[in-house]
Amino acid sequence: MIQATDIPPTTDGAAVPVPAAVPRGHGRQREQILQRVLRLLHREEGGVLWIEGPAGAGKSRLLAFAAEEAAPAGALVLTGGGVAGHGMPPLAPLLDALGPVPALRSREPGSARREPGTYPEAGSPYQLMRQVEDRLRDLAHDRPLVVVLDDVQHCDEPTLLAVRGLTARLAGLPLLWVLAARSHHDVPAVESLRRDLLTERAVPLDVPALDPEAVRLLVRDLLGPRAAQADPYLPLCGGLPGAVRQLCALLASRTGTPGAVRTGGDPVAGAVAARRLDQLTQHAKELVLIASALGDSLTVRHLSRVLGCGESALLRPLGEVLAAGLMRAGQQHLAFAHPSVRDAVVATLPPPVRLSVRRRSVDLRLADGTPPAVLAAEIAELAEPGDEHAIRVLATAARELAPHSPATAAAHLRRAMELSQDAAPRRMRLAARLIPLLWETGEADEARALAREVVQVPPDAATHARVCLELTRMGGRFPVAEAEAHLRRALGHRGVPQPVKDQLLSTTLLNRLLAGEAEEAGGALAGSLARARGTHPLNDLTQRTLRSMSACHRQRWTEALGHSESVPAKVAELDPAYGAALPEVVVSTVWRAALLGLAGDGTAAAELVEGGLADAEQRGRRAYLPLWRTARARLLLDGGRLPEAARELAAAQEPAAAREPAAAGAGPRASGTSAASEAAMVCARARIAFHTGDDAELEACAALAEACLEGEDRQSRRAGAWIAVLTALYRDEALTRHQLGVAAAHLRRGFLHATCLDAGDVVLLVAAALASGQRDMAAAAVEFAEERARLNPGLPLFAGAAAHARGLFARDADLLAEAAELHGAARPLLRARALEDAGECAASTDAGTARSRFEEALRLYTGCGAQRDARRVHGRLRKLGIRPLGAACAAAPAVPEPEWRGLTRSELGVVRLIAHGATNREAAERLFLSPHTVNTHLRHAFEKLGVRSRVQLARLYAREVDSAAVSA
Repeated sequence: MIQATDIPPTTDGAAVPVPAAVPRGHGRQREQILQRVLRLLHREEGGVLWIEGPAGAGKSRLLAFAAEEAAPAGALVLTGGGVAGHGMPPLAPLLDALGPVPALRSREPGSARREPGTYPEAGSPYQLMRQVEDRLRDLAHDRPLVVVLDDVQHCDEPTLLAVRGLTARLAGLPLLWVLAARSHHDVPAVESLRRDLLTERAVPLDVPALDPEAVRLLVRDLLGPRAAQADPYLPLCGGLPGAVRQLCALLASRTGTPGAVRTGGDPVAGAVAARRLDQLTQHAKELVLIASALGDSLTVRHLSRVLGCGESALLRPLGEVLAAGLMRAGQQHLAFAHPSVRDAVVATLPPPVRLSVRRRSVDLRLADGTPPAVLAAEIAELAEPGDEHAIRVLATAARELAPHSPATAAAHLRRAMELSQDAAPRRMRLAARLIPLLWETGEADEARALAREVVQVPPDAATHARVCLELTRMGGRFPVAEAEAHLRRALGHRGVPQPVKDQLLSTTLLNRLLAGEAEEAGGALAGSLARARGTHPLNDLTQRTLRSMSACHRQRWTEALGHSESVPAKVAELDPAYGAALPEVVVSTVWRAALLGLAGDGTAAAELVEGGLADAEQRGRRAYLPLWRTARARLLLDGGRLPEAARELAAAQEPAAAREPAAAGAGPRASGTSAASEAAMVCARARIAFHTGDDAELEACAALAEACLEGEDRQSRRAGAWIAVLTALYRDEALTRHQLGVAAAHLRRGFLHATCLDAGDVVLLVAAALASGQRDMAAAAVEFAEERARLNPGLPLFAGAAAHARGLFARDADLLAEAAELHGAARPLLRARALEDAGECAASTDAGTARSRFEEALRLYTGCGAQRDARRVHGRLRKLGIRPLGAACAAAPAVPEPEWRGLTRSELGVVRLIAHGATNREAAERLFLSPHTVNTHLRHAFEKLGVRSRVQLARLYAREVDSAAVSA
């Protein structure tokens, strides 16, 4: 029934004051109402206004507006309305509207006035309707009449029939019917009345939600300076003025400043949500409550199945919910109007009901074939200890997710183990599957601890062997007491599948070889490999990598390349989902990339490294990031891109959240990184610092080298000895024979973890031996370099290193110039060092040649970012009486990277000289190239740059390169 504060109960034309309302929004609807009232007053033209909208949209305010406009102008306003529930007499809303006026026509004189809430003695609805009709006719003859009925959807059926009949029979009178009903209400009689009235030209008025600006103004009017407190709650109101007013009333009664909406614990949000739910029909309310427990987005089909009804049964309640603004419909899914709406609604559900609905939803989706991986997170949250079905689903989901998201898969297995509750065999099997995922995602300590637990009490021999394999794959020492006994047990048990035995044997050998524990003496490696009888692609891949490393140890690098050629093909034979996650695959791929880089195929090597690094980053395989980043840093270092290499090595150390002391005194390293892998990283850091002149970095590497020398890991000790060589050369200090001998052993081994040693390192060993007065050791190093080059005739880097070592030992400028040519553009640092050494040899006899070689070395060093080497060459030029500043500016381009307009380094070197006025022959002499090669580079550069003459080339170079140098 309409409240007295909404519409003034006037019956005699006297205006009754109405409390001030805040007229925000719905201006078009107010204008239409005003026009109908004016027609009634001035033309005595009646009719029907049908006002429709969701609960709280402001329909009652529009009815009050109609009364406020009509009563002061002389119209008689009768107000009534339906009341939710049952028990009201027939035609009660109409009788209430006529209640305050004199009694219904009675043929007896002196009939009394009837009080509101009292009704005539029961008669037939037809008789009551005739009495109401007669009274309305009488009143309409005296003055224009407005009959206002609110909440028509709650009126009884006789009232609805009476309204239908009276609007038709009294159509010619100055009588305006203003009827308001909720949209999409599940009352067939109301829908029938609405349809009939609109068919007979009743005027429909839809009352939509207010726009955001109108809501803001309404809140400001109601709350004043506290208006900002309503902002977090406004999405709950859906733009409905009634809900906004309720919200403002609640906030006005509260003290303090509320923050964001708190799910389930905010009384304001709960009160607003409860009111909006109470304004829905029972079916619509159930739909919203169930939908809130199912998530932010769902389909109509799934909602109908959870509710246990057909889609057609949802049409009417869903229409009501959509009209109320609680939810919205997309192309395929339903969603709540705002997350806070769903949060507030779901908070009104008792937790057991919420849990039951979500479980039913999960069961239905599983029955429909939804992959367990999609539902695993929900199942993990809903499952209770001992839930066998949930444990199976989580284990299945982990298996599906492991290749793509190992961290998520590990979380599901952890939850499955929690649900298992005990140390039963199943829990141990789940733990065995969890171990590699933990290690892969960087949780090495937890992985090893869990592995020790499983190995000590394995559920079966196969699980024991698999956990031993995972421990071996992690690298480093086997973190279990009596490790050899465990390995023998796994390799000898009949219940262990042969492929697992073969892989365990091969991986154990690979791990020991990487750590420097398995040497080649006596053919032990070949004999061990012969014991692996399996033909599984993974085992075959591992064995090929072992043979490749063995060949490198014997300085058969061409043979090593041959063994590694099949790595991509063997990887392709593995399960595409799981192959990239296996440590043996990662190590084999990194090793193949290192060999390709040594062979001069940097492009192919970079493709392998970039692919592996991208996979590790995308999948969250943090354990592999240091290895991939170190491999990338080595390629950048070899290519003369020192700043980029330094940044890559710094990033390689970031995955570890904390640093821990390495076992056996190998120095600090990232969790999960083996001592040999860390040693390879430190060696690369030391080489970069050696060239750039980073004193602090080299001192840090020297400190780590001392720790490596004191440790038990053989590879780390050899690496420490090599860093000592770099440090001595950097400090101009002499080395002992022992130190040089250990460093020579490091070079003869050929590789450090999965990284090949640089072919030019032997030149540094020769230089260190000569500087220390150990010519016999320098001679031995030269013989080693020449023998290595003889064994590998197809690898020019080894030939260049041999020529460089011999030329340095014999101070032969021609050999050094030949070495520079053999190093080529692929190794600018080696080429620059050979040119520098050649210039030093020629300085006393041919100053012009020495100068050109020093200038070219300076250009290369500068382009690589080797500041220390560049300063040293500056000093050599000054000794020749040359001020190198201007020469350096001419010799060193401002944009040394070969990416300038797509030119290669070789092309850029030719372009630089030609742009500064050199002829082809002069450029050939300075670059130690043939005139034909210079002409070819120049022709390719013309095509890439789009120029046709040397003049155009010089102008372009001056504008884009030289001008950049001046600006810098």
